Amino acid sequence: GQIDLETLQDVLQRRLNEIELLSKDLLEVGSTRWEKLFNPQKLDLANVSAEAILELEKLWLRRGIVINTDIPSDLPKVFADQRRMHQVLLNLMENALKFTESGGKISITMLHRTNQWVEVSVCDNGPGIPEEEQQRIFLDRVRLPQTSSKTSGFGVGLSVCRRIVEVHRGRIWVVSKPGEGACFYFKVPVWQGQEQ
Repeated sequence: GQIDLETLQDVLQRRLNEIELLSKDLLEVGSTRWEKLFNPQKLDLANVSAEAILELEKLWLRRGIVINTDIPSDLPKVFADQRRMHQVLLNLMENALKFTESGGKISITMLHRTNQWVEVSVCDNGPGIPEEEQQRIFLDRVRLPQTSSKTSGFGVGLSVCRRIVEVHRGRIWVVSKPGEGACFYFKVPVWQGQEQ
């Protein structure tokens, strides 16, 4: 079928914006001022994820993918940089969309086990990630060597996500069984009343 020209322009514009952001991030990643570029504040992660979902709406609606969110109404605010959290959530959702077949499901869950951390997960029902690749996907390298084409699309994004989460003193990890999808988790600190 013919590709709708307007849709194509949208996609290309988005890619250009992403490349520009990624270039900035790589410059920042390479700089020693990485931490100084953060502006942590009292932040509502539920709002940040709602914005990211809306930004990707065309992608998931067009492919008939369902996005379920499970976010408690009493989720505490976190102490985090808004732009960076948006970037992490957007990246994890884009990866999930990339590996989810049309008609599939993605779920975004947030919870707080203690009053110290909010834990976020983005799960898909895609092909999953082989165990030997699960640690390497967070390394600073654009493509994994000798990977299957199924997991070669992670690119630089996950290493940037890792750095962002670690600067927040949190951590990021993945739980996956090949054939059963993948869940990416990260945790960031709960806001304790501190100033910026």
